[in-house]
Amino acid sequence: MSPQPPNEKLAPRAKPGITSIQVTILAGQYLSDAADLSTGSMVMLMTPLNWTPANISFQISEDNVLWRDLFDSDGHEILKSMGPNRAINVDPSYTSGALWVRLMSGPRQNPVPQDQDAVFTIVIQ
Repeated sequence: MSPQPPNEKLAPRAKPGITSIQVTILAGQYLSDAADLSTGSMVMLMTPLNWTPANISFQISEDNVLWRDLFDSDGHEILKSMGPNRAINVDPSYTSGALWVRLMSGPRQNPVPQDQDAVFTIVIQ
């Protein structure tokens, strides 16, 4: 097998049962469009290079109409520390009962508007 030329991109690859979807928080906003989780749970989240630093919180929905802020069983808001160009694991139990998820820049009580459109990749399994 000959080595891959350094400037040639590899074709996208996927593991069985793992997919990804992109959502965007528009400039001046703090809430993303919705991601369909009907094929699994969110297991990883990747931020863009142009992310205005803030924690990430989540909203979930069963019908993409009524949205609820996501809390753990102890009543604490689920927050993930995020910076530009990062990937973090997300406990799949957070979204195992949800059919839709939206990302929120900052906590629910103090959202952080983004300076530029921020496109995230959500990995679903």
